[in-house]
Amino acid sequence: MGLLPIVLFAVLAVGVGTLVAARSTRQPAVSPSPEQERVARTAGRWRLAGAGTGLVVAVVAAYQGALGRGLLLAAPLFGLCVLAGVIVGELRVRPNEGAERRATLEVRRVRDYLPWALGVTVAAATGVLGVVLVLTTAAGSPDDLGRAGRELFRRCSALTAESSGAWPGSFYTVPLAVLVTCGVLIGAVAMIRIVRRPAQSGDPAADDALRRSAARSVTAAVGILVAVPLAGVGFVAGMSLAGFGCRPEWWNIPTAALAVVVPAALALAAWCAAVLLAPTPIQAPLSSTPVAR
Repeated sequence: MGLLPIVLFAVLAVGVGTLVAARSTRQPAVSPSPEQERVARTAGRWRLAGAGTGLVVAVVAAYQGALGRGLLLAAPLFGLCVLAGVIVGELRVRPNEGAERRATLEVRRVRDYLPWALGVTVAAATGVLGVVLVLTTAAGSPDDLGRAGRELFRRCSALTAESSGAWPGSFYTVPLAVLVTCGVLIGAVAMIRIVRRPAQSGDPAADDALRRSAARSVTAAVGILVAVPLAGVGFVAGMSLAGFGCRPEWWNIPTAALAVVVPAALALAAWCAAVLLAPTPIQAPLSSTPVAR
């Protein structure tokens, strides 16, 4: 498996992911109330604050972690900071005390606001990441200093053996799995908060659009949390498998699979990044699931 085909496929995948994100965020606008505009500004500022903080934390982590572990954890830490920004922005949403309000009975569900295409893709990537981490952890061996999971070792014959490092074994995958799990749980809490927060006075469609915008941000942050480590782990594991001189024939199967997973994960990361960089819109969705009232 050569490096050039992977790079070319990755560039193409990033371009496709960006185009998909651009098409998915184009929606017809509605007329927001001043209160809804205030909520949109608050949510957007806190989301950007989380992203800015996440960039700083990611850069610091990339340079602080030992043997590349910080670099692997940089993207999950960035995603956690974005999620924290979204949650803080949602917690700051309060009903306007001075406005005349009308009580209504509403039943809101997370699935009514979750972006279907992006959500399914992120969920699938999370499952793939889990499988990859389990397999690379199981295949890892200690390195020459006894650090668990930093080498891929295979005995080629009774007299010869071969090893390759750094392998994404438990030295890298255990802290990564902890961060990703925390991020997914925080994302779930954020989605519940988005659905249950107080309704704002004004056009109900605009209020629903605010919730959908926040839900897209949470989903995209979780996507970054998952996609970038998946691309990194997949690339390192695939190159290690392909570089073995005495690899068995069946190793070609996971090598080829990882060659597909890496550009797909980069495309998802580009999609999520474009969603996060988009301004907070107050827009009606092209097609929406009716909310029971």
